[in-house]
Amino acid sequence: MSTCTTRKPLLAVTVPQPLARSVELGTAPVVNLSVAPPAEALGGYVAVCAGEYDEGIAHWMDVHGGIRPFAPEDVHTCTVLAVARVAAVSQWPDVPRESRWYVGPVGLWLADVIRLPELVPVEPGPVAQCWELPEDVRAAVRAGYKAARDATKALWDDFSARSAKALEREPAPTLKDKLLRLCSCRRAMTPCPSCKAFRCLNPDCGPHACHQEAHS
Repeated sequence: MSTCTTRKPLLAVTVPQPLARSVELGTAPVVNLSVAPPAEALGGYVAVCAGEYDEGIAHWMDVHGGIRPFAPEDVHTCTVLAVARVAAVSQWPDVPRESRWYVGPVGLWLADVIRLPELVPVEPGPVAQCWELPEDVRAAVRAGYKAARDATKALWDDFSARSAKALEREPAPTLKDKLLRLCSCRRAMTPCPSCKAFRCLNPDCGPHACHQEAHS
């Protein structure tokens, strides 16, 4: 997963609700723009800002998007919801991949979407184009992004440590190991029909002798 610790460009894009919620959750992989972003946007980062609720977009999501949109009371507006990496910028009709969310004319394709642990209030800029965050908002967004990434890294480090510890244990015996008896020659032993003792049928291991055979 990429990071923005090298201070790559951090732009902002206003996405009307409830589409912004889908972008935040990673359901919608692309944000449609009417104006191409600056060249440095590619490979940089974008703050996903929730705009006002748009009933038209909600209707499109319900009818054509294949997803039930969130209700107005269930989403936030005028806040920064997440930070994502700009993986590609496309101009209609050229697209990196098919998506029902892409209508153009410019597509901002997002990856590595990180939800902020705390929403950052902001006065949304113009819709369908990239814009600059105020300095104080940008600082708060970067801090929240770093906190979210650090928390994710801590979880993965703990998971890796637990996995490594589990792999150090001796493997538990399987049911086959518990039921199957092996001779020193590593051949499976079978019970003698007379005395029921386990014997090896490998001729190199010597004949089996039991009480019944001795009296026969």
